[in-house]
Amino acid sequence: MILSKPFQSFQIDSLSKRWAAVLLLLFAWGVSFWFLKYPPGDPDFSQFMYWYEDMMEAEDYISFVEANPFEKAFTIDNMVYMLSVGVYISVMYLIGLFYFTMYGCDLRNVSISKAPGIFFTRIWWLVLYSASICIPALVLIGFLPFAFLFFIPSFYLRPGLVFFEKKDAYTSTLLSSLRTRGHRLSIFVELSGILLIYVLLHLLVMFVLSEGSVGLYLVEGFLRAYFVLVAFRNMGARYHMVTVLENE
Repeated sequence: MILSKPFQSFQIDSLSKRWAAVLLLLFAWGVSFWFLKYPPGDPDFSQFMYWYEDMMEAEDYISFVEANPFEKAFTIDNMVYMLSVGVYISVMYLIGLFYFTMYGCDLRNVSISKAPGIFFTRIWWLVLYSASICIPALVLIGFLPFAFLFFIPSFYLRPGLVFFEKKDAYTSTLLSSLRTRGHRLSIFVELSGILLIYVLLHLLVMFVLSEGSVGLYLVEGFLRAYFVLVAFRNMGARYHMVTVLENE
């Protein structure tokens, strides 16, 4: 079942307190711009790629590595950058969850002023759960970059179950998997559509604006911030829809 308003997920400012959504978007935009413009560490992995290609062509891997140590190709600064990417993703995820909480309050006719209390009281369950699956998830995404699109629908209701039904993260994961039956295909279609629109806009921006320019960082930062909120608004709408259907 597709949402009755396919494009409602893009109306991120459609809250009872519009200014709250705007402020959150501006904050997410600032985080993304800062990360793009001033990335910690070294985001240049060209030396590692050259090293890897040469190693694959070498007849004796051991002799090659002894003559060309891995540390020269993959530096501490590269590691710092990779860790900073994890921190950036985590921050954007938390921003998205906070928007989800505000939107959920709106849909349930609860004052948005209560959203911070709900968020900070229950977020620790999701942080604990996310930390426990972080490494397996990164390995999966590393080998199959878009595999998460097939798994996310099963967990789509988990934040709502944690924040609004006060379930622990592990119980909510099981319940989400059960309650998304019959909805997973439409969730997949909606997520794929949102991702496709982002990718097309991203390619257009990369084509129009100069690489490394402030304008590129500003526009790309805005796109990332906006689409994070779009995805979590879609998640909130889906949780509300499933809850309403179950109560009918």
